[in-house]
Amino acid sequence: MPKEKTPEQVYNDLVTQGLYEEANLDKDEIQKVRKLTMEDYEYGKKLRQNKDANWRVIFNIHYDAIRELCDLLMRFKEQKISNHQGLFAFIMLNYPELELDWNFFEKVRSIRNKNKYVGEDITKEKWKEVELRFDLYISTLNREIEKRSLNLT
Repeated sequence: MPKEKTPEQVYNDLVTQGLYEEANLDKDEIQKVRKLTMEDYEYGKKLRQNKDANWRVIFNIHYDAIRELCDLLMRFKEQKISNHQGLFAFIMLNYPELELDWNFFEKVRSIRNKNKYVGEDITKEKWKEVELRFDLYISTLNREIEKRSLNLT
């Protein structure tokens, strides 16, 4: 099994490959996308209450919310990237004050990729391992975007 890469290694590799791109910082776009993302997240939270909840769907809603919020936060640095690992590495390196955990990002990215690319299902047990931190990170990222949006003219 390959050795885990640090956020710095991931970032440097992707910079070398030219995968980070310039992006516009559009306050209206950020607010609209943030609103939709948080609506999806709230819907995902409601799905957790279902007796016959589909944990794969719930996980994917939450993963997409975290990824989208990271993407929005990246826009404040006028950058974008389609590579999820590169996105999370960028957030780790550029927003250390948020005190996010690289291992959590890698864990949920790995769960998602195993589901999407090799058909491994996401069980209730797998979901429960990440649920609380998903909520914490989504809340943290959302607050940071709100705070930074207030400073835009």
